[in-house]
This record gives sequence, C-alpha cells and structure tokens, in this order.
Amino acid sequence: MPQVIQGYRVNVKPSDTTAESTYVSDTVVAGAAPTTVHYPTQYRSFAISAAIKNQDAANPCTFSINGQPAISLSAGADQNINNQSIVSIQVTPGAAGTCDILAQVTPIYLSTEQQRFNLASG
Repeated sequence: MPQVIQGYRVNVKPSDTTAESTYVSDTVVAGAAPTTVHYPTQYRSFAISAAIKNQDAANPCTFSINGQPAISLSAGADQNINNQSIVSIQVTPGAAGTCDILAQVTPIYLSTEQQRFNLASG
C-alpha cells in the first residue's frame, strides 16, 4: 500500500524484490550547520537503507530521519537504518570530524509493487 512521507507518495516497499537499487554516499563536513540529504531532490529516489557514520573521534553528531526527533550518535559510532522508506536524513556533525551517510536508493516509481510484479510475470 502506498504511503505519503514528507509529501511524497512512496510506492515501493523497502523489501520489494522488483525494485532496482544502487548505492550513494554523502559526506557532511566537520562543524557544518545542520545538513539535509533529500533523496527525491538530489537522486530522484528514496533510500531504503542507510548507514550514518560519525567520523569525529571526540564529538557526537545528531541525525534525524524523515523529520523525526533527532538522535545523538556518539563519537566514532555508526548507525544502520534498514528496510525503511527514507525521504530525508538531516545530520549535524561534530566540530572535529565528518559525518558520512551511505544509502541504498531505489527510483521513484509511479507504479506499485503488485503492478510491477504483474507486468514482470506476464
């Protein structure tokens, strides 16, 4: 069933085997203001899994998925978010190191999983 996340109609389930996917990487520089990776704008896709890696060995960073409340990530730590529909990730890095976001993205489909399956199976 399609869902609306931050104003976008998401027609793909994170575990949809009919959807193509690829990998993208974003780096937020040390000491930057809160920075948002907006997948529909930047990649014309939705993220279905992401890893956030705090490369700052001394300071925590914070991150927010789809506008939810921010979560703190301790110095040198990483967090994986798997099998989710992700429209945006906002990161506020620490002062001494970058924050890397590695994501698996899938295109923005206009069809549903069932429609793609019916088309593929004839």
